[in-house]
Amino acid sequence: MEDKESVQHVTLEGQVQAVLFQNEESGFAVASLELAAGYGDDENPSQWGGYATVAGEFAPVAIGTYLRLHGKWGNHPRFGRQFQVGWSEHATPTTLEGLEKYLGSGVFPGIGKAMAKKLVRHFGDKTLDALEAGPRKLQKVSGIGPKKAADLYQAFGESRDRHRVMAELRGFGLNAGQANLIYEEWGPAAIEKVKKDPYALIENLRGLGFKTADAMAMKLGIPEDSVVRGRGVIRHLLTEGSREGHVCLPETQIEQKLLSLGMAKETISQALVDLVAEERVCCEETPSDDSPRWFYLPALYEAEVGLSAHITRILNQSSPPLADASTLEAAIQRSAWPPDDTQKRAVQMALQEPFSIVTGGPGTGKTTTLRLLLDVMEAAGTKKVCLASPTGRAAKRLQEATGRKASTLHRLLGWEPGNHAFKHHEDEPLEADFLVVDEVSMLDLPLAHAVLRAVPDSCRVLFVGDADQLPSVGPGKVLRDLVSSPNIPSVRLAHVHRQAAGSGISQAAHEILEGQVPKGCPQGSDGDFFIVTPPDADAAAEMVEKLVCDRIPTKYGLDPMKDILVLSPMYKGVLGVDALNEKLGQRMNPDSKATWAAPFRQGDRMMVVKNDYDREVFNGDTGVVRKITDDQVLVEVDNRMLAYGPDELKSILPAYCVTVHRSQGSESRAVVVVATTSHWIMLRRNLLYTAITRGKELVVVVTDQNALRCAVGNSEENLRFGRLAQRLS
Repeated sequence: MEDKESVQHVTLEGQVQAVLFQNEESGFAVASLELAAGYGDDENPSQWGGYATVAGEFAPVAIGTYLRLHGKWGNHPRFGRQFQVGWSEHATPTTLEGLEKYLGSGVFPGIGKAMAKKLVRHFGDKTLDALEAGPRKLQKVSGIGPKKAADLYQAFGESRDRHRVMAELRGFGLNAGQANLIYEEWGPAAIEKVKKDPYALIENLRGLGFKTADAMAMKLGIPEDSVVRGRGVIRHLLTEGSREGHVCLPETQIEQKLLSLGMAKETISQALVDLVAEERVCCEETPSDDSPRWFYLPALYEAEVGLSAHITRILNQSSPPLADASTLEAAIQRSAWPPDDTQKRAVQMALQEPFSIVTGGPGTGKTTTLRLLLDVMEAAGTKKVCLASPTGRAAKRLQEATGRKASTLHRLLGWEPGNHAFKHHEDEPLEADFLVVDEVSMLDLPLAHAVLRAVPDSCRVLFVGDADQLPSVGPGKVLRDLVSSPNIPSVRLAHVHRQAAGSGISQAAHEILEGQVPKGCPQGSDGDFFIVTPPDADAAAEMVEKLVCDRIPTKYGLDPMKDILVLSPMYKGVLGVDALNEKLGQRMNPDSKATWAAPFRQGDRMMVVKNDYDREVFNGDTGVVRKITDDQVLVEVDNRMLAYGPDELKSILPAYCVTVHRSQGSESRAVVVVATTSHWIMLRRNLLYTAITRGKELVVVVTDQNALRCAVGNSEENLRFGRLAQRLS
């Protein structure tokens, strides 16, 4: 007895008469197919040999293309009966008329309708054989000379190869867009390369993940315990690890994971040997560590080794201080806020050392210290001082705080979209005498490496940031590793200054760092830090809506669309980012209509969640959805209009509420932090600290006492593997 799947599976053949819709990037198309004899719908016998509407991933397609389609019949709620295509292949027409349409469809470069008619009239049903036979055969047709014959033969051969490869790749489960990218990369050899190692696609094909490659491997009969699969799993583990912040992984963890997947130790060892020999993975042996060997993706290994080398290079430069004691004292006398002893030491350090770090929490005077340093350097005649931050928002704040020009690091380094690289590096360094990088807690390992490799020997460098905040979204924990190194000069600003001493936000931040549960200001007072404890998750969600849409705007005169930021530790659940975005979006943007671009609607707040060097927007940049067309979402970010197509929407998210990690480097006049026991797995001291320090004028924490105690009491950091600290020790 046949199973249900085999009964439902149907094959159709026919010629495309009309293309109703197609998206070549996604591969989805809808077409009208003139069915070949013997093909049709069992529910509509009268339509056998007639026409059918077919829909699925078989783009690109043109009128006249002859297709063999595999799938099943179904009923679309709007368009009625149609054939749902599972996968497709280009086939050979069975009639001379169909053959003529097929060749003249535009699928084969150089063969138009007139040439197709001429070829079919001469060769009849042997036309395809003639095209495959070679130029000499084609020259027998009147009007086709040697050059034209050679061009036709080459064009036909390339197109037939493409159709054959595309059809087989689609049979492996790839969509049309993916199959097209593979063919562009590997050409006719694509099939053999995929069969040999489908996991290599992950490295060569953007958007194809491990699960898809693993499913292809199973279809191809590659054993689960094979070395080929072992290599794929190891690369996958390292890639996923980098997304979780790891720079490398210890051999013990890799081996444990592969053993749990049923692989033998011999398979694992051979897979690692192969990857290192092919330079697809880097290995470092460290006999003194818990794990004797560490494995890296090559780019991260280069970044870690390179960053350490450039820090050492800069530290080894020797030059006199940029200013003498009298210049510093004169600047102090001019300062509106006299520095404390740690601030003064920080300025002296920055003037003397070729590379140094200033760190400290809110209210400790990082900005005041930086302004004083810049005043001293200006008075001393330091020529070229560059100020930069990882994101546009942070750069804008740095510029406002110092009164001096600041830029993003990508703009400073000169990102070149066409080359996918920075203009400035060792061979073309920055023109700078002093470089200040602010918000260094956001700096991941690859970007830190890119910055320091562009610093000339004659340039001093100062990193400024809060080492107690969450580490960067990208791999590494650069600021913490640098601060922990005994070889890098650093000063921690320790005193909360009087302009911040009365701030409940600043007080709460320091209490959290010291392991104390903050109490919050009395309800109804004029304080700036409050704690509210609704009885359950649903009540907490309602409280968030009231705070953002009613209470805070009414009492403080703030615009909820511009001035209030909601933070949650995770995406899922009633109090997760997704649910709160939906709830707040419906309340704050009620007149907008749902479209194909869901969850985005016109007028929504949005955030970029992926560095996009071509558009010059970066993870954490925010904006507004201005318009949604039939195939694009138009957003405004930093007074620039940017267009995102259907396949690019994963690069942006609604931003009425964002995760704490996504909020790094940003500030808002008011912040509502959601942290309850439903977020238990994410509750940590540095997460709560980072969240509340995003607020400039007001912070409200929606929580419960158990969650608050858990967060403050959990001082453990999320484990991030990397060896930068060891290299710098």
